[in-house]
Amino acid sequence: MYLIRILRSVKIRVLILLVLIINTASAQQNDTLIKKLTVLRDSYISEIKSFGFNPSLAPPVIVLDNPRSFGNYDDEKNILHTCDWNTLPVQMHQLFDAFGKNIHPALTGEQFFEISVHQWIFIHELGHWWRACQNITADPYENEKAANRIASAYWNEHDPQFYQLMLKFFNGVIEHSPSPVPAGQDKAQYLKDNYQKLPGGAAYTWYQSIMIVEVGKEHPFETFRQVVQNAGKPLQ
Repeated sequence: MYLIRILRSVKIRVLILLVLIINTASAQQNDTLIKKLTVLRDSYISEIKSFGFNPSLAPPVIVLDNPRSFGNYDDEKNILHTCDWNTLPVQMHQLFDAFGKNIHPALTGEQFFEISVHQWIFIHELGHWWRACQNITADPYENEKAANRIASAYWNEHDPQFYQLMLKFFNGVIEHSPSPVPAGQDKAQYLKDNYQKLPGGAAYTWYQSIMIVEVGKEHPFETFRQVVQNAGKPLQ
């Protein structure tokens, strides 16, 4: 019995040690990710300041809490919510696996998650932050399209190859996904009427895709400085 108690005690200590190791590793990964996203956030804001603009809000706090739209800027709390691959549900891993393979057979789900969520969507949400700095409000379609215009201009200048890759992805979504807008209804009005229900689903992905593709066809295609100056509103 004494030996059994000792073995049980050892097992419990080993389990506790394993939990501590896993939690420490997870915390370190989160710290590394937050630092990476902070660098991108601060670089983005520094460039805006270099254009002569002074943001009225502090840099948004970055929180890893897996919002259903994979990114969300809360203008009331000045928080930018984003995702952590390690804590995403398994079905979301499968979704990104499928997306990645549609782009390139060698692109893993985690790799596509990193570039789409921690690059494209993250910059998109910073576009919402910049519009909040200028107290600009609009209907959901116009507001989302403005953030997509800012993200498109940013990536077209900073990494044209990445911009074209994402443009290919969004074109693919439109080509292979039916429009969620009922026949005879206006897509902007439908988004406004259903805005709280769509994020995180196929319909919301379609909406973001159609906006980004539309922005990509605008002439003249705006520079990052121009979209910053206009807060994502189209050139007149």
